[in-house]
Amino acid sequence: MLEICVRKQPHGVCSGYLHSLRLGDGIKGFIRQNPEFRPALGSNPVILIGAGAGIGPLAGFIRKNTQRNPMFLYWGGRNEEADFLYQPDLGRYLDDHRLTGLQTAFSQVKSQTTGQITEKTYVQDKLLQDQTAVRQMLEQGAQILVCGGRDMAAGVAQAINDILKPLQINVDSLKAQGRYLEDVY
Repeated sequence: MLEICVRKQPHGVCSGYLHSLRLGDGIKGFIRQNPEFRPALGSNPVILIGAGAGIGPLAGFIRKNTQRNPMFLYWGGRNEEADFLYQPDLGRYLDDHRLTGLQTAFSQVKSQTTGQITEKTYVQDKLLQDQTAVRQMLEQGAQILVCGGRDMAAGVAQAINDILKPLQINVDSLKAQGRYLEDVY
């Protein structure tokens, strides 16, 4: 089964095309495989971090977590009403304990009265808010998987480095141990 996650962008050529397809229409495409990007076997905590369409593979990892190992998701989008595509699924995964914790961040929260952006929160902000818990999970051998855009991934790496300073380790050392994996574009 193939599942794709596409947010329709205003004037977006690709997203507009994909959203115009009808059931049964075909497209030509390719799959860029990243077989190394997956949670490690075992019961150590897994911290999933993503933004935008990066939720796709992360939701798949959660769906397959039938052993109910500790799995935490930090996910960000622009607008909760338009972008939180997997919200019902994630709620079910929290209920059935395939997902242990969920933190969301939205970068374009608008005021209901003025329509102006009133809040800009990113996944790295949520990680820093939870830094004690994140640090404890990493001390317990947690693995981190980051999926989404390069700018988000860079911000996440900086936040994780800040969180790890008291432990005198960094993202590079986690990468060398196979505990920090990225699928970024």
